[in-house]
Amino acid sequence: MDNSKLPSRRSMRKRKQPFYKKRSFLISLIVVIFIIVVGGLTYYLNHDNKTNDAQVENVQKNKSKPKKNTKKTAKQADANVTDDTQPDNSTSSEIKNAGSYNALTYKSDWFTFKISNDVKLVKDASGSPALLIKYNYTNKTNSKQTPQVVQANYMVIKQDGVELQPTTAASDYADIVNGSNNGLVLPNQSFDGALLVKVNDTETQVNMYFKNIKTNELLDTNQPFNLK
Repeated sequence: MDNSKLPSRRSMRKRKQPFYKKRSFLISLIVVIFIIVVGGLTYYLNHDNKTNDAQVENVQKNKSKPKKNTKKTAKQADANVTDDTQPDNSTSSEIKNAGSYNALTYKSDWFTFKISNDVKLVKDASGSPALLIKYNYTNKTNSKQTPQVVQANYMVIKQDGVELQPTTAASDYADIVNGSNNGLVLPNQSFDGALLVKVNDTETQVNMYFKNIKTNELLDTNQPFNLK
């Protein structure tokens, strides 16, 4: 008998080994694990890239658009403010008559106030003495104007050097005073109004002063009212 053809003990032991200890199985297992690891890394990297791309896209979509400049030019602002005493189409350099007063008439490029001779002492809503001054106001601007706002900006009334303050009218004069305080006068229209100020002394002279609309300084002339 040829012993060379018989399997060796070593080979017999290998044949009797469990399958999980066999070299071929281990190699296959290593290959499978390698494939799984490589596949997992590939999936992770691709998924991470997609997530980053999605985040970048969302950031780009959510970027706020640059805000429009909502600040208006002085000309645009004047056009929308109904009681602004400056006309829409005028600048200080274009003013020809910045203010003049003569014979109970106060004029400028923006308005005309004709003071009435009907100036008298009355009582206000609380019964205190007050001076009622009636006038005719003409709006020479290109926007609606409130007479009381114009008058308060460019006319000053003083007694003994103290500026007199507006007061509430009694029922006899409420309509004309309130109309001047709250009404709007259209461009190139006139309005019969009145102002009412509380006086501190019923015998001391009251003086009305007028302003230069360009410099806001008082004019050299003024209008006195004798209360006696």
